Amino acid sequence: MGSKKILQGDKMKVILVDDEKSMLLIMKKMLSKIPDIELTGSFQSPGEAYQYIKKNKVDMAFVDINMPEENGLDLVRRVTAEYNEIAIFFLTAYKEYALEAYGMYAFDYLVKPITQEKLEKSIQKAKENLIFLQPQKREKPPYKLILHCLGGMEVKINSTASVQFTSSKSSELMAYLILHRGRLVSKWRIIEEVFAGMAPQNAETYLNTTVYKLRKALEPHGMKTVIISADESYKIDMTDIYVDMIDFESRILKFGRLEEASQEEAVHIERLYTGELFGEKDYSWSLPEKERITELYFSFSKKLVNYLIDNSQLTLALHITKKLINFNEIDEEINCLLMRIYSLQRDRNRLERQFERYTDILKKELGLPPGNVAVKLYHILIKSFK
Repeated sequence: MGSKKILQGDKMKVILVDDEKSMLLIMKKMLSKIPDIELTGSFQSPGEAYQYIKKNKVDMAFVDINMPEENGLDLVRRVTAEYNEIAIFFLTAYKEYALEAYGMYAFDYLVKPITQEKLEKSIQKAKENLIFLQPQKREKPPYKLILHCLGGMEVKINSTASVQFTSSKSSELMAYLILHRGRLVSKWRIIEEVFAGMAPQNAETYLNTTVYKLRKALEPHGMKTVIISADESYKIDMTDIYVDMIDFESRILKFGRLEEASQEEAVHIERLYTGELFGEKDYSWSLPEKERITELYFSFSKKLVNYLIDNSQLTLALHITKKLINFNEIDEEINCLLMRIYSLQRDRNRLERQFERYTDILKKELGLPPGNVAVKLYHILIKSFK
């Protein structure tokens, strides 16, 4: 990110997140001594902090890692997935989290007890290197529409406002055109795939009506003309549109070797995937692409988890593996990764429970016992505790 000085008189909006009330009071006192800083919120609950960030401007967040309600790392993962202009400062008494914290776009890592000098240096560095401009002078966003296709289907104008569709078919048609990435699609193919089962004449009328409703939904946002018709075909102009699925795929295809220098980008790519293409929307025409994108995610994420395990970044590896297993709880490789992590954490109870859970789910869903690979690994890992 380019280096720009903060505008004079523009105070930094700062929040604190720490379950210890005494730490909040100490930090509040220390921050009060620093010019151009405005403490706008102190939270003992990560959930309350997240809700505040969704509704208010925040420039800097000081977050404790170890909290009972929600790990600070998990809170920051949620925040940075949606807001990339917040400087994150981790607070903790445990140095072993430092590498993982930096890998999550943390601006700095402050080990308790925190000195006034260290705090001031960190904040000054943020002022000098991050872009914090007054709202009227902020750069124009590069996209007019933001499409979240992974885990659901939502079309947004910004972080808070969404496009309101008057019919489910207009939303489906937009998803269909997005999947074709700006290429013209004949109206007959659209009728066959999106309006399947209708009489041709009725389907053509329904298509025309749906196109009209889609354009009307986009019109208040100055995007009516992105739906283009030509030669009895339709396409969507992708120039001013961001699509998380396309960003996710292009980043993976451009990604090189997984190493320390590229880990930050790898973690960012993994975070982009929030669920299957279009989520629970049962679009039959999207199934092949849904399967392809899902496989792309699983392949990439498994490699990332193996890398994190090999480099002793177990907390982050565990977070990603739990996400993977929520998507596919019968995948043998994912279950083996999870057992390896518990073994390295020297947590025998969780290791045993995980193998039992995997055994039960296989029996219930498929009527099968665990494969030889999982069984052999389990016994090797259990023996390591003796």
